Amino acid sequence: MIIHFVCRGNTYRSRLAETYLNSKQFPNIKAISSGIEAENNISGPITWYAQRIIQKEHLVSFEKPTWQKTTKDLFEEGDYTIFMQKEIYDFCKNLGFSSKNFEVWNIYDLSPEMPETEKIEKSDETFAEIKRRVDKLLFKSTFTGRIE
Repeated sequence: MIIHFVCRGNTYRSRLAETYLNSKQFPNIKAISSGIEAENNISGPITWYAQRIIQKEHLVSFEKPTWQKTTKDLFEEGDYTIFMQKEIYDFCKNLGFSSKNFEVWNIYDLSPEMPETEKIEKSDETFAEIKRRVDKLLFKSTFTGRIE
């Protein structure tokens, strides 16, 4: 099963979720991620606050090197899609997403204007929420054999 995480730039939330899920090394479950504005992103392959968490949690070997643009082909590759916000889901419906196998998590992005110290605190909170939700998905799949 392929779980596809989608956010805005694929440099923070969806990348953290993908990296964390893949680090769990569940048989037959793989994560991918993308961002609806990834090609317009000028901040580099991953945000410093996401990279900080990945390094702190020893997840570097499960991290992909660059962001990826959300496409219709990626929707077809994934068996289950998780949108980080409702507005991302709404955008993707216009892009052709039509599967009934999805969730909206409402995990919000950090504001570029936010002070650096606040980004550290908020990104730690975001990662804790992502871990909780990924673990819940994996727990559910362990007992039911599926995520839906």
